Amino acid sequence: MKSIFLYSDDLYLIGRWMKLIDYPTIIIEELSDLLEIKKGILIVNNAICTDIPSNLIVDFVNNQNQVLLLDNLPNFLTAQKCLSNGIKGYGNTLMTKSYLNSAIEALNNNFIWLLPDITTQLVKDIVDSNEQSSKNKDNLLFKDLTHKEKKVASLLKKGYTNFKISEELNISVNTVKTHIKHIYEKLNVKDRLSFASLFSQ
Repeated sequence: MKSIFLYSDDLYLIGRWMKLIDYPTIIIEELSDLLEIKKGILIVNNAICTDIPSNLIVDFVNNQNQVLLLDNLPNFLTAQKCLSNGIKGYGNTLMTKSYLNSAIEALNNNFIWLLPDITTQLVKDIVDSNEQSSKNKDNLLFKDLTHKEKKVASLLKKGYTNFKISEELNISVNTVKTHIKHIYEKLNVKDRLSFASLFSQ
């Protein structure tokens, strides 16, 4: 287990963390002491972070250290900022013993730890961003297609068979084939494989 260091201007928080953490802890009293630490975990509350120069956190992280930032009111924007600044852990200053120790264990193993609801929001944002990017790409690829061809192309992209497309759009299989022929011509592809490869680029 990496050494665990606590830094806060709130003695109540320091005492609380010491009671909850299952591992030995060391209290940091001077910011300059952070530069001496290598391969450690620093637990700090967000309120005191405004007193810590950002370059000091960067130098601390560059010494193979991990930071667990705890916040009175955790929020998604602060979590994003933490991750972009190299901080790998973000939670609530008053989180439960199991969460606190879980966060420490994750950081000890060089993983990222976030509160579950923030993790859920982060995953949702990534998925939404990928979906939006995919929609933008589809719109660009399908810009020369007619309205009906766009519907067929969208189903074709999902792997629908000609028969399934005809059922979905309530048109004949021959009409589906005609639309697909026009789609291939407009997109300059010759078959389903080359059509599918458009979306993996």
